[in-house]
Amino acid sequence: MYMTDLVTLPRFCFGCGVYTRFPALCRELGRTFVVVGGVTGMEKGLPSLRAAIEGTDMTLLDALPFGGACTQAAMDHLTEAIRPLAPDFLVGMGGGKAIDTAKGVAAQLGLPLVSLPTLVSNCAPITALSVVYREDGPFDRFLFFDAPPALALIDLTIAANAPAKYLRAGMGDTLSKHLECTFSARGDVLGQHMDHMSAIAVALSSTCYDPILQYGRQALGEALRDEAGLALEICARSIIISAGLVSLLANDDYNCALAHAVCYGLQRFAHVEANCLHGDLVAYGALVQLVLDGQIQEARTLRDFLQTIGTPVTLSEMNVPLSREALDGTLIEATTGPDMAHIPYPISPDMVYEAMCRVETL
Repeated sequence: MYMTDLVTLPRFCFGCGVYTRFPALCRELGRTFVVVGGVTGMEKGLPSLRAAIEGTDMTLLDALPFGGACTQAAMDHLTEAIRPLAPDFLVGMGGGKAIDTAKGVAAQLGLPLVSLPTLVSNCAPITALSVVYREDGPFDRFLFFDAPPALALIDLTIAANAPAKYLRAGMGDTLSKHLECTFSARGDVLGQHMDHMSAIAVALSSTCYDPILQYGRQALGEALRDEAGLALEICARSIIISAGLVSLLANDDYNCALAHAVCYGLQRFAHVEANCLHGDLVAYGALVQLVLDGQIQEARTLRDFLQTIGTPVTLSEMNVPLSREALDGTLIEATTGPDMAHIPYPISPDMVYEAMCRVETL
């Protein structure tokens, strides 16, 4: 008999107007709570949440902005601000960085967390980690938790009214999950003993890719019309549930690879960090990974799809110079970061640069 780590699966609810279920679903967590969220996210979500708890015994003690980035300083500041209020649980509301910050605060306070994403842009609402950034902008580290949020409520009406660019970025981040997961697991024998969960994750990762390519264009059209249609729901489930489950089930070795490493490398450029969305950068990184790996036709297929939804597919579109010297820091980050700890063969900065050159004229 083999021992394994405890796996806690997420609890989630999708639909239009699902905040009405907040009191019943959260009652086991307590009666008082504090919201940590993005300013815009709270503008969109708090009215529905307040309406849901009106006339109940639940109390919103305060709603605090998370500060714009998931940094250790932001988490520490919010922890000290919330501690005297002594809430029973926390709520994270907004995009991925807001929810990641709320996860860190909840962990520091020892409180359960409910995630209420107002964007469909990543799998943060149901994962057991936060992506932490440095005070000056670039990626710092991953912060891992024992379990995902206690509950995620995804209101598709609110998500459909968010700027469509966040859905586009979410699709790019999600489809890359499949490419990275299968790449990093290549050559490993999964499905035995401790690797059983990773085997499930690798198999499940196809649901991060195929639905996005099939329904992504239609979903983006619905988002542009502020319409919570079927295609948007299908893609939202891939972005939040499929990618989130892969993240939870897979060994850390299989969760990311070159696509994310390239993203964090490009964020060393201040204007890229300020102007480009995480998921768009990861999607570009997926193209680099496919080309480097010799999957040229798959790269062309993905590039065509990304172009149709408006994702930047070249460095020139991001105003990043295609220069070995200018990209030196990016290439070092892309080949030495934590996402590259487990890959099927050695990858050098020169290999990544050559792949970037080829992507530029793919």
